[in-house]
Amino acid sequence: MIRLLTDRADIKRDADYNTFFTNLKLLIIMSKSFLNGYPLEEQRLKEIIRTAEDVANDCVDWKGQRTNFRSVADSKRSIQLDHTFFERARLLATMSKSFAQGNPVGDHRRMALNKNIEDLCSMLQYVPAQELKDMKTA
Repeated sequence: MIRLLTDRADIKRDADYNTFFTNLKLLIIMSKSFLNGYPLEEQRLKEIIRTAEDVANDCVDWKGQRTNFRSVADSKRSIQLDHTFFERARLLATMSKSFAQGNPVGDHRRMALNKNIEDLCSMLQYVPAQELKDMKTA
């Protein structure tokens, strides 16, 4: 019998990948809303804490692949996954969890949080030119 489906390990790996990046993008959005002064109710603050913990846990052990942080980046869907990316994501998780727990946030912490978000967003940016170059060489 011919099997036409993909391997279950591939599906699980992609699901883990998508879950991590969905949580990271959600954390970025919630942190930007905090920086812009939007009201955060108790339930939203709990969700920020939960999402921050999930992102931080995934950054420490990226499904068994990141226990030895490498300086050489892996590339997955035009996103460079290196140790600085995961350290910035973990820093965002720590900062978000801190303000969600009610710790004071001054001007310097706001600037640091905003700078970290900008750096992460630039790392997550989709670069179609690179993908076109890869398609031409294939």
